[in-house]
Amino acid sequence: MTTLEADRAGYRRDLGRWRRRSRRVKLARVVLPAAMIALLATLGGQVAWRTFTAGDRRPTESRAQIRMVTPRFYGQSSDGQPFIITARSAVRDETDMKQVFLDAPTLTMGAGSPSPTRSTADRGIYREDTLKLRLHGNVRMDDGAGYRFASDEALVDTRTGNTTGETSLQGEGPTGQVQSNAYSVYDKGDRIIFRGGVRTRIDRKTGQAVPEQGPGPGTAPQ
Repeated sequence: MTTLEADRAGYRRDLGRWRRRSRRVKLARVVLPAAMIALLATLGGQVAWRTFTAGDRRPTESRAQIRMVTPRFYGQSSDGQPFIITARSAVRDETDMKQVFLDAPTLTMGAGSPSPTRSTADRGIYREDTLKLRLHGNVRMDDGAGYRFASDEALVDTRTGNTTGETSLQGEGPTGQVQSNAYSVYDKGDRIIFRGGVRTRIDRKTGQAVPEQGPGPGTAPQ
């Protein structure tokens, strides 16, 4: 190869390299601005979307329950008799702070008196504004005078001491047994009204049994 031919070959190689570099530069001038525009558009879209949906997002509320262990609630009835409500544990309603859910509650009316009445259940709901206690599951009531009653539900108004239940009740005491479909207790247990399917067995002091009564309302012996 002569010197002239060598120079021409070198010129062509340099020209080819220049053309390739020129094409890369032209491509970069198009692609890079396009990529920057796409990136800015994406960021802008995300900011706009977050701003648009910000109103629908609510701060995460704390759902942690505050459980009270062996709580005690003290009060006084309308006639000045103190009462105490205890439980294995209690949880306050998050939406109604006056309502407390009780586990294994015990209500003692006339606390400190010689013959207080006690009511127990598996569960209970106590309202601190109305002072009413609703008992559920294995409700047991002891009037402190030897009478015991069993039911599945009871509503106790601690202000008056009145207790009502619309579920079956079975009771027994020194003078006999009784069962009914519903009941109401007034005057601290001195007056009890049984309703629906009342059946009683009364043991008089003479030992003479009284035949069981048919369905209908009845009042417990006093």
